[in-house]
Amino acid sequence: MKKLDTNMSDSVRGRIGSLRRHPVLAWFRTVLVCLIALNAAAAVWLIVEFDGQYTEGVPSPARIHALAGIDDQNTLIDISIENSSRFFVYQLIRDEVEPENASENPDDETTNETSVDDEQTDNESVSQLDRARNWIKLSIGLLILIELLVAFVGINPWFRTIGFLAVLVAFIIVLPLSFIGDNPNFASPGESPNSQVEDDDEEERSGDFVHEQTEFDIGLRIGGFEVRMSYSGYDLGLVDEQNRSEVRENPPEENTRDATSFVKLESSLSIRYGPAIVLLAILPMLWIVSPSGTPFKLKNDESE
Repeated sequence: MKKLDTNMSDSVRGRIGSLRRHPVLAWFRTVLVCLIALNAAAAVWLIVEFDGQYTEGVPSPARIHALAGIDDQNTLIDISIENSSRFFVYQLIRDEVEPENASENPDDETTNETSVDDEQTDNESVSQLDRARNWIKLSIGLLILIELLVAFVGINPWFRTIGFLAVLVAFIIVLPLSFIGDNPNFASPGESPNSQVEDDDEEERSGDFVHEQTEFDIGLRIGGFEVRMSYSGYDLGLVDEQNRSEVRENPPEENTRDATSFVKLESSLSIRYGPAIVLLAILPMLWIVSPSGTPFKLKNDESE
């Protein structure tokens, strides 16, 4: 009986294995893999959403919401501000804060600005997002080519791993970093989302706030991840010029005029991938359910 049961189980396994490698199922797998990859290439790739609210300070309770969508050709960004009057009043009443170690040589500044302009002119022709789009298209084309070669030529199926990993790296790492590189101020209230941050501007901005406190928490969500942030500090642009040195050293006392320069922002930044991109996750399951057998070409030759 044990020998009979073993023979029956081996027979069932053999039938299942032959069914999994049946030419019809293999054709279906190849066509489905190509359609899923082509659909991912033409669909929405990335959805980036920022939501921030001032909970304390002059701009409170202004709320800023920014939404960006990226596909194979375009990047669309929409920004809305609730209670915008408080936010714009805050932008108008605050003063520009000069850094403590400002450059005293105007000739050096002119030279640096000229070189930066030249570098920007050279880099404006191709943006980082355009490079990422090219990489994604090439990786998807490579994945489709490898699938066809596995099906019709019979190359080692493990080559699929190369194409699949190239697609994952392009979507999960390269695309978000390229978006941030082209839109450094997307999550910065009051700035143009696609404006470039220059070194001098970044240094000046870093000196606008003192006694800063930053908290953030990263969590996963369906089809992406989310970063929750809390930022607070004293805005020197709201402090009298003669008191700024003192505020830089020590936080102002409560119920004083300088204490009103305290600003707190609660925000969240979510990055989600389009449904067609998430659908790419089923490709390894298709390869497991329907492993590669004899190439289609050899099957046709044998029938002739």
